[in-house]
Amino acid sequence: MFHTEEQIDRTDLLNSSVNNASYIDYRRKYYGNTMPDGRVLVFLTGFCIGMVFFYFSRGQNMSIQNSAAGLLNREHLVQLQNFEVDQSGFFAYVFGLRFRQLLFCIICSLCTIGGLLAYSIIGWYGFEAGFIIFSLVYQYGLKGAFLTFSMFLPHGVFYMAVFLIIFNKYWLSNTKCCHNEVTESSNGRHKKMENLKKILLILLLFITGVLCEIYVNPEIIRKMALFF
Repeated sequence: MFHTEEQIDRTDLLNSSVNNASYIDYRRKYYGNTMPDGRVLVFLTGFCIGMVFFYFSRGQNMSIQNSAAGLLNREHLVQLQNFEVDQSGFFAYVFGLRFRQLLFCIICSLCTIGGLLAYSIIGWYGFEAGFIIFSLVYQYGLKGAFLTFSMFLPHGVFYMAVFLIIFNKYWLSNTKCCHNEVTESSNGRHKKMENLKKILLILLLFITGVLCEIYVNPEIIRKMALFF
């Protein structure tokens, strides 16, 4: 049986594609083990900018520092030790606030510049984290760092997972993942099931985060306030 020139060219093309895909996978694994994730770099960059912003604003405008830690001064921390939360009103406020943020992230993920917006949001969160941490550390010392972490746990873990899932397509950039997405798109039913699972997972994590922020986090902050 003889191979035509077209068949030979097609075979060479397939072999070349396989070799390129293998090389890209190897390169991604190698650099993934030697270089930090881009999201981490963006967050740390924002964190450092927030730290520098706090350093320069500390001596020039103390009102900026007070606005960052004003709600957590010593008088308020003492009041939090015996503070009772109105669960119904607090639930309506937190759910409305977080739901608007969820819609904002979903809209950003559907934009043509969704990747840029995703990294911008990460950088902004890093800036806020750096500014708040150094503000509280400056005011309370090492206890300020623990107080900052208590403000975002455990609900922050669930919100972060929701954020990563919403912008999931912008984290998957290698050829293998793109190939899988093309293959799955050929099966409409499978794609619909995957989208449904993704939506359910986002809602589950979102609701869990809201409940933790309402019922768990206030108790953590109340316990933390006992050390001040």
